Amino acid sequence: MSSLLATKLRPPVIPARRVQRPLLSWRLDEGLALGRRLTLISAPAGFGKTICAGEWVASLQMPVAWLSLDAADDDPGRFFSYFIAALQGLDNELGREIESVLRAGQLPPGEIITTALVNDVLELDERSVLVVDDLQLIQDDFILQVLEQLLANLPRTLHLVLVTREDPALPLARLRASNQMTEIRVADLRFSPEEAALFLNEVMTLSLSGADIELLEERTEGWIAGLQLAAIALQTPTAGQSLAPDRVQAARSEFINTLSGSHRFILNYLTEEVLDRQPEAIRVFLLTSSVLDRLSGELCDAVTGRTDSHALLQRLFKANLFLIPLDHEGRWYRYHQLFADLLRDLLVARWGDDVAGLNRRASQWYAQENMAPEAVQHALAAADYALAVQLIESYATDMFLKWHAKTLRGWMLAIPPSWIASSPRINLAFAWMHLSVFEIAEAVPYIERLEIMFPDPRFGSVEDASLRAEWLALQAMLSNAQGKPAEALELANVALEIAPDAEGYVRSQIYLGLAGAYQQMDDYDRSVEAYQVIIQHGRAEADLVSELLGMSGLGLMTLQRGELHFTFEMCSAGIERIERSGLTPPISAAVYGELAQVHFHWAQFEQARNHFLRASQVSKLSGYSDAEIYQRVIFSRLAQMKGDMLTAASEIQKAIDLMQVDAPARVRDEVISQQIRLLLADDQLAAAETALQGGGFSRQGRFVIPDFDPDYDINRSAILLYLCAMRLLLYRGRTRQDKIALEQGIELAACLIAEERRRRHIPLLLEIVLVRAQMMHVLGDSQASLDDYARALEVAEPEGFITVFVEAGPRAAGALATLLEHDRLGDIARDYVEKILTAFERASPKETARVEHFDSPQPAANRAGVNVGSLGRVALLTDRELDVLRLMAEGLKYDEIAQRLFISMNTVRSHVKAIYGKLDVNNRTRAIEVARQLAML
Repeated sequence: MSSLLATKLRPPVIPARRVQRPLLSWRLDEGLALGRRLTLISAPAGFGKTICAGEWVASLQMPVAWLSLDAADDDPGRFFSYFIAALQGLDNELGREIESVLRAGQLPPGEIITTALVNDVLELDERSVLVVDDLQLIQDDFILQVLEQLLANLPRTLHLVLVTREDPALPLARLRASNQMTEIRVADLRFSPEEAALFLNEVMTLSLSGADIELLEERTEGWIAGLQLAAIALQTPTAGQSLAPDRVQAARSEFINTLSGSHRFILNYLTEEVLDRQPEAIRVFLLTSSVLDRLSGELCDAVTGRTDSHALLQRLFKANLFLIPLDHEGRWYRYHQLFADLLRDLLVARWGDDVAGLNRRASQWYAQENMAPEAVQHALAAADYALAVQLIESYATDMFLKWHAKTLRGWMLAIPPSWIASSPRINLAFAWMHLSVFEIAEAVPYIERLEIMFPDPRFGSVEDASLRAEWLALQAMLSNAQGKPAEALELANVALEIAPDAEGYVRSQIYLGLAGAYQQMDDYDRSVEAYQVIIQHGRAEADLVSELLGMSGLGLMTLQRGELHFTFEMCSAGIERIERSGLTPPISAAVYGELAQVHFHWAQFEQARNHFLRASQVSKLSGYSDAEIYQRVIFSRLAQMKGDMLTAASEIQKAIDLMQVDAPARVRDEVISQQIRLLLADDQLAAAETALQGGGFSRQGRFVIPDFDPDYDINRSAILLYLCAMRLLLYRGRTRQDKIALEQGIELAACLIAEERRRRHIPLLLEIVLVRAQMMHVLGDSQASLDDYARALEVAEPEGFITVFVEAGPRAAGALATLLEHDRLGDIARDYVEKILTAFERASPKETARVEHFDSPQPAANRAGVNVGSLGRVALLTDRELDVLRLMAEGLKYDEIAQRLFISMNTVRSHVKAIYGKLDVNNRTRAIEVARQLAML
């Protein structure tokens, strides 16, 4: 952090000689002692608010943090970066999660910022104080909403002090009514006659008479700025004038008698009086340096042309000339805001033609120091749009990556459109900024201007080759998003031809377009190469975001192809890089999520849960819900495997509630898929068909399965929905003895298996094969069913898939037990199959009674805990009927069963009736007795 920025986090330097105000300190201490959340110090300029707060916190025996605000801080990304930096003065861990996301270029949602900060503040070891000075400069709704939420939930471990010229748009009335706020206002801050006497005679050493003090205090109404400026004027004779001591007192009394009018009038008058009493060199310095918000020796030298500014600033401070030190080293100062405003008014009135040049020199100095906001601010103040555009071109990408979007938009609004239209780099930066958060409509104006600037990107000078290549990379991204991989490939290849080798960032963007295009075109090897290049470029350029983009893209592709070990190694390395860097860019959620899926496939459910939660957390911090939606889907599947249908239904409902219309298709379809699993488990076939109709499986309002056309571009989402349709057909075959539905499902499975074998999408291929195996069994073809289970094992064994078999249900366990017992595994390792069967017991230990075997001898049936003589009847009970039967055996009433299984009372009665009929009984007691005899419980 630069020395200038560090001054924002330091309390003011309190003058050694000052008026002691014990009553004011007592009121502030009282509010803290009563455990109030907020102290509000609110008064117009010049009443000593900052000094009051600074003097008070200096006396406290507890940790204190300070944040001084500037006009440029009215930008959420910038504000919360500084706000968290201030909090970390209390504890380095405060706001660490939010900070890592902000540093990675993302602004979390307001409620996420609030929740994270509140949770962190709760961990503070002792009560602490945070002062935010000049809050009136903050008008952004987002920032104020977060502060409002923070105040509403602020733990007692942190006391907030807001110093402001005007009351902020916060729920002050509510805090006042609940006695949660201490208020310090004008009446508390203005000097009493006694305090005015101490200030004028002891601090300013004027030796005024009691009558003069009383009159001056009356004219200024105890206004500290007015008293101070009057005192400076009274201390200093007019330049070139020398008076005898007896005339000095008379002149002072006469001067006091002339004061009248409003505060603003008095201040204008006093300012001119003070300036007129200074030597010419001092007057020039005060006026010319007033264009600066903060002053240092080097900066003032650059602006004023002097070489002794540092020494002069120290002299002015010692002379009490409205100069406020910002650090204890005496390097940085600022003028009192009122004094600065009036100096600027006088500067414009006296030397208006010089103001632009002063601002231009300030801009150039800040640019050399790499202080972007200040450099651009002064360039705009100078109306030097050529310089402003040049600076914005240099800083725009870095600024939008740090999510200082509001600042960027403010700059753009301050520049005439004709200047913006002539800058391809600015338009590229803004197009990327909007596209990165899916604001397509907002990106259109910049894209349209770029199309005019780059009529044929293949031609142009060497100097603009990088810009043209980046423009082509942007277009390739858009083409991929629109499902036009061939077009994207052509654009990216042209970009690659013209992009300079040294432009690692641009070339990474090009390869990202290439990887996406190759992946859509099923060119796996080239897609892998492109992703590897992105990863290498990211490492070479120390660009973590680019590196993780490559890792997450490659990880998703290898995960879909079932390369679990490769995905595990790569994502583990990515997470190590993330945690070592201290950054948490939004793309981190994908890396955590992909590693979680690997653990899920391996039935390592605790590790999977932890990584899913981390992915969800990062996703929410970044303002997205994709990872949390997918996490809810997985948690629903885990609950269903354990037979906890109430939790499973609750989790999928949370996913549905989170899901927005613009959620990626893959996430939407995963939600639909799990929703259909649950609906079928609850015997709600019609509802399941309705859920699938939204994915295009409808005609004239009725559920239909469209013909599978392998020549048509069938993506993963479409395959997932076809798999849902297979589950519907299997359900019809099981519950309605619909042989046609089963035959249709087997025919569809053959098409899907061929397609997924071609693409080597192993996880989906395994699910399809296992559903077909169950269809074969329901049709009575146990041999074909066992063959499919064996094929699934052959495909799954190299990468160690386990959960896909567990989710297939107890019938799959029975099939695997049969294959194991009959030694029909071929080259498949026995311990692999035993590991899967063990996972069944871990996932759902109470559900082993549901295992359905394939005419196996007694030992295999006993391994699964099922009485061989009961196999025919066990097969007649549906999964949900077995759920109801188990709860009946636990003694639950119908309404309790309905609540536990998340179904209606009528549905429970229907299941009970079916159970009685299938077990050939007429009451609960007999049903439970027969079920125990058949080893169903």
